[in-house]
Amino acid sequence: MTDNLNRAFMYGESVFTTTQLVNGTVRDWDLHFERLSKGVEFVYGPFIDESDWVEQLKNRLEGKFQDLQDNKILRITVYREQQRGLLRNGFISVSDLKVHLHSTPLDPQRYEEKMIKLRTCPVLERPHWWPSFLKAGNYFDTILRQKIYMKPGDDDVLFLSSQDTVLESSVANIFTVRHNKLFTAPTGPNVLEGVMRKKVIDVAHDYFETFTESETTIEQLLKADAIFGANSVRGIFLVDRIDDHDITYGLDFLEKFKSLRRRVFHE
Repeated sequence: MTDNLNRAFMYGESVFTTTQLVNGTVRDWDLHFERLSKGVEFVYGPFIDESDWVEQLKNRLEGKFQDLQDNKILRITVYREQQRGLLRNGFISVSDLKVHLHSTPLDPQRYEEKMIKLRTCPVLERPHWWPSFLKAGNYFDTILRQKIYMKPGDDDVLFLSSQDTVLESSVANIFTVRHNKLFTAPTGPNVLEGVMRKKVIDVAHDYFETFTESETTIEQLLKADAIFGANSVRGIFLVDRIDDHDITYGLDFLEKFKSLRRRVFHE
């Protein structure tokens, strides 16, 4: 199969991560590889290479970065060519896996200080055994929900659980601020262990009175003082509308947010 006609592309049978290349360096590479390798082991392991498979995979991936220059957005995908209808077929070597690197030019002006508008929709809940570190390549259900629920002017969907609690958007973990206290949904089958999520949590107590992983209802969300998303391509970014509810920000918070953004994304 060609790169454009493999199972990873056609059926989403892949594990991937997305990040930035800045001045020839992959941003937060160790964090991305740690999560990526856990996903690879879950989907395709165990490997006959024993513990050596991790180093082998990392070397192969880093070899793909050798000729990259300038600033780019990177999508790093790991998959396995297989017979039709088969996802796993016995023990394999990590050398049997395919690695694909897709890069596009990075335009900081497209993201800097741009707020986004979200449209709530019900999530198609994953099974309870789905690990929170697994970032798999099947986006068919997400695309359908975007087509069904988003209205003109919306930027993304915001997934809600069956209890109407906030999960995540299709591309970002979501944080809310109430009375200088920071909240985000616990990781689980429908909430990814985002790399930028972790970086925000690591410094949260330097910016907010408390930080809590807890469920937030849609009613609580609409009463929040601030809402922001976090992912590895855009960093952290403010939400200025949920459905038809506009969110405004004071200058004091905007200054604090800029400091937080520099801390987790630019330093």
